[in-house]
Amino acid sequence: MFNKTIAIALLYALLSTPLLAQNYVVNVNGIVCEFCAYGVGKKIRKLPFIDRSQYDQGVRVDIENQRVFVALREDALFDKSALFKAIESGGYNPVDIREIPNKEPVEVIE
Repeated sequence: MFNKTIAIALLYALLSTPLLAQNYVVNVNGIVCEFCAYGVGKKIRKLPFIDRSQYDQGVRVDIENQRVFVALREDALFDKSALFKAIESGGYNPVDIREIPNKEPVEVIE
């Protein structure tokens, strides 16, 4: 019983630990025009963990490569599920996500 309680407490602590603020890039199928980019950006910017001081109010959409760059606030928890739901609500398919180290330059082909 004691071991089970400790295991549950450790699991809870690990899952509830906030991530440090980072930037992420999401590969998204279906973003093919400026209207698509505008719609995706608008939905993502409404999320509470987006850092609006970076990129274009926290989001940069690369239409050519169908990628969305998002910047996270340092004081907020990142919710990948909420990010993917925001993208999906516009009719687009988020394929994968990866963290971008803070010092890695973001190159967008326009």
